[in-house]
Amino acid sequence: MANFTNRFSEEIDTLSADRASLDLYQIEKSPPKKFITVNVSSILTYLVIATIGLVLLNLLVVLSYQMDFKFPARDKFYFDREDSLPTYFSAILLLISAAVLGFIAVIKRKEKDKFTNHWIGLALIFLALSIDESVSFHEFLIEPLRAKFELTGFLRFPWVIAGGIFVLIFGISYIRFFLALSNKMKVWFFCSGAIYVLGVIGFEMIGGSIYQGASGVQDTSLPYMIVMTIEETLEMTGICLFIFTLLLYIKTYASKINLSIQ
Repeated sequence: MANFTNRFSEEIDTLSADRASLDLYQIEKSPPKKFITVNVSSILTYLVIATIGLVLLNLLVVLSYQMDFKFPARDKFYFDREDSLPTYFSAILLLISAAVLGFIAVIKRKEKDKFTNHWIGLALIFLALSIDESVSFHEFLIEPLRAKFELTGFLRFPWVIAGGIFVLIFGISYIRFFLALSNKMKVWFFCSGAIYVLGVIGFEMIGGSIYQGASGVQDTSLPYMIVMTIEETLEMTGICLFIFTLLLYIKTYASKINLSIQ
């Protein structure tokens, strides 16, 4: 009886060892954990190529106006037209920025980060900018303000006053958030923001100072079209750089969220 018991125990131990070996083999042979791979450099490259393509098409439109030759559906590629491909491209870039900011806000909320609300605020701001880029709410401020205050020159497009006030309030509200960033992120955030604001407000004011058309009339003079080209190019460049900056920021969380960013 004792021999039978010992023999039974040995068989149980052998089966347990075989099962453990099998489990270890399955673990070793199991496929590696899949990651979502995002190549930051490639994304930036595609965005830059798209931006350059739109700039070149816009320059063809400018030439068509100046040299009076036909260019098919030219207003669909002109930077200063609201219902155009460049406008929708900028709106999509802003929407992408809002989505990435929202993604970061979710991560920060799980970490109970003290700047979570700042990230949420940025996501909402860029969502609003995307909507405004699509439907041009800010354009409705131009005529009432110009008529009331008789604004001309650099303030001929008076919505820049509201834009400037917003930038000032934003800067004050986000100064602690900005200072908490790493030095590398400070540089990227500042450069992308400065380029965007320079275009959307700075060159908009320059354009207003040289605008030669009547209210609601498209100005096709060469100086104005050049300024508008620079303005929109700076806007798109700033947003592209901002998306690149956000992806670089997310890279620090790649190991936590199954995201491989190269």
